[in-house]
Amino acid sequence: MVPMPKSPMKTAKTNKSFEIRLPRKGASYSELSDFFDHADAADLLDRGITEIDPDREDLERMLLEYWNQPNTKQLNIRIPATAKRMIERLAKRKTVEVSTLVRMWVIDRMRREAAQP
Repeated sequence: MVPMPKSPMKTAKTNKSFEIRLPRKGASYSELSDFFDHADAADLLDRGITEIDPDREDLERMLLEYWNQPNTKQLNIRIPATAKRMIERLAKRKTVEVSTLVRMWVIDRMRREAAQP
């Protein structure tokens, strides 16, 4: 786990051997993004900081809506340079655009996640 910046965070007291520094109330998008980029999701779940939403009723409806909508929204993610190069090579091998390949992967994963109980 990567060490977290100390200034804009508060500490979550837990019985684990290390502390998780939480973003302050009213944290900026950048601070929240940094927190979730570095935090381990399993630790956050184990410590009760985050929880899994058991209500998946609307996920199938949302996936069906997806097929009737144009691709108008943009989602930016940060990945290592090596991962980007690998995705570019895989897209070239499949003769599709990089964004198309990643979109296919995301939609495939969304369908699998929505199907899980």
